Amino acid sequence: MNIAKVTQSKGPGGLRDLAERNATFLGPLVALLVLVVLFGSLAPDTFLNSSNLTNVLSQVSVLAIMAAGMTLVLLLGHIDLSVAAVGVLAGVVSAVVYSGLPLTLPVVGVLEADPGRQWLGILAAMLISVLFGLLSGLLTARLGIPSFIATLGVLEMAQGLAFYWSGGKNIYDVPPVSKRLGDSFLGPVPVIVIVAVVTLLLGHILLTWTRFGRYVYMCGANPRAAELSGIPVRRVTVTVFVIAGGLFGFAGVIAVGRLGSAQAAGGGDLLLPAIAAVVLGGTSLFGGIGSMKHTAVGLLLYGVLNNGLDQLDISIYLKPFARGVFLIVAIAFNIAALRVASRARARTVVEDGDVPDDAASKTSQPVPVA
Repeated sequence: MNIAKVTQSKGPGGLRDLAERNATFLGPLVALLVLVVLFGSLAPDTFLNSSNLTNVLSQVSVLAIMAAGMTLVLLLGHIDLSVAAVGVLAGVVSAVVYSGLPLTLPVVGVLEADPGRQWLGILAAMLISVLFGLLSGLLTARLGIPSFIATLGVLEMAQGLAFYWSGGKNIYDVPPVSKRLGDSFLGPVPVIVIVAVVTLLLGHILLTWTRFGRYVYMCGANPRAAELSGIPVRRVTVTVFVIAGGLFGFAGVIAVGRLGSAQAAGGGDLLLPAIAAVVLGGTSLFGGIGSMKHTAVGLLLYGVLNNGLDQLDISIYLKPFARGVFLIVAIAFNIAALRVASRARARTVVEDGDVPDDAASKTSQPVPVA
């Protein structure tokens, strides 16, 4: 190895290379700090007080649980459009069973339970969510249907069942455990925030410290190479969709407790935010790059943006426009950061391995970033 290259990588240049290689995380983090300073200066009396910051965390907590599942899916280079519909269905099922209303199942028939059996309702909700995740995974991995189309079909199925089982009506009798998780406090901290943090932490451990997590990154970065290396790509894909479905359902069960009712028509506004928050954090739509810490930053970005716009004295009709402009700029910035990081990692490989410079330009897949 060329000693001059090793020497050159140390010192200020080494710090610059480190920053460039972590641009996909540092970029969204800088954007978050800029937003906090901006809204803090524009609305100093309301934005930066502790109750409002706690409110920001509460507002993104249900979204955080869904985003944890979406992160796994996007790391594989897939997408799951059923996120909100499966969550809504899970909430409806938990409330229907807890209320003692009839639940008509294909082939099985009508399932009736005694009112007040909350754990049976939650178990049924989680089981259905996992089954829908399994269906999405099998359609994508086994039949080769693009995940966009497969999960669009699952979205329609879940949405239809939610309306059918609820009769199109809101159900206000929701399981008490959902209320405790969604609308109670542990000291000054909302329980839902604690649940969201624990979910993201467990997702981080799964991706960082387990073999399965390494498989997810490898399958997302280059599925063909992963398959040739002996990694069961299809099994990993199905498992990821199953985990994601379970997380979507869990978020839905908590959401009904936070809202105080199960609404078949609700939750549709969580589809795009669940994807946008993950991408805002720097996770690549093409797979292999991202992490739960990226998603955490993206969630805070999304939450601060929404809350900050509410603090400003601007037309309510202009807020979606401002949000859309920011999302486009932020995602374009993240794509630029991804290119910077990819070039920096390619340059590191060249310097450490003494590979000819033109070899780096032939690299087609980015190195996974944990």
